[in-house]
Amino acid sequence: MSLERFDALSEGQSATLERRFSADDIHDWSQLCQLDDDWQGVPEPLIAGLFSCLLGEDLPGHGTNYLKQAMTFHATADADEPLQASVTVSRLRRDKALVNLTTRCTGRDGRLICDGEALVLFQH
Repeated sequence: MSLERFDALSEGQSATLERRFSADDIHDWSQLCQLDDDWQGVPEPLIAGLFSCLLGEDLPGHGTNYLKQAMTFHATADADEPLQASVTVSRLRRDKALVNLTTRCTGRDGRLICDGEALVLFQH
């Protein structure tokens, strides 16, 4: 099996994404989910979506299939707070084309919002 793109990955390789969620973004998400619009801060699924974007677009990139994700939230992100999400390759398993990644999201002044890990199946 040709895994040329997989072989270009290395442990410690990372990608980051910066995003702010406005009060309007949070309101729109609440309406879309048919939930009450009384969220205190950025809903956790919106933050989780930052990792999905990174994994599918940047690292490992297109063709990535999410197998599992675990996150621990340490703080609530505020509306309009600058957020930085990152994923870092922590383990490569070429025999099964699996990639383990650590995930981390920080807010203003490097405040830890959440961290965790993800496992993806790399498609070539």
